[in-house]
Amino acid sequence: MWFRTKHSSAVKYLKTLTLSIASVITVLFLQPELHAAEFKKPLHFARGKNFAMVSGDVVRGDRDVYLIRVHAGQVMSVKLSSLENNAAFDVLEPEARGSREAKDITGGSDISQWQGTLSKTGEYKIVVGGTRGNTSYKLQVTVH
Repeated sequence: MWFRTKHSSAVKYLKTLTLSIASVITVLFLQPELHAAEFKKPLHFARGKNFAMVSGDVVRGDRDVYLIRVHAGQVMSVKLSSLENNAAFDVLEPEARGSREAKDITGGSDISQWQGTLSKTGEYKIVVGGTRGNTSYKLQVTVH
């Protein structure tokens, strides 16, 4: 009887331990997708100006998201620079449906410059991230 009690406790412990380890491994593999931080910041132009310039730092896996309210027909230019050329951005349409790629109006990956005529009125997102490692960047957005 003592052996059975001790054995069943050990089996329960091993099952619990195995399940715990499997849970931790699952969370670690999904962590970059589930927990990547996005810091949303409104982008404002100074009075009488049609451009804004901001700078920031992004830790690997995180993104800075700048929100800008514009009108259909306006032309927006975005330029991004970083010391190690390891920053890129996407511009996402307001309230677009579908995947991130469907919302991205820049048509490229790892881009640092873009200009285009906006087709919708609303709040666009400019998403800045690192292409490899941490990055410090300067972002200039111009709207005509």
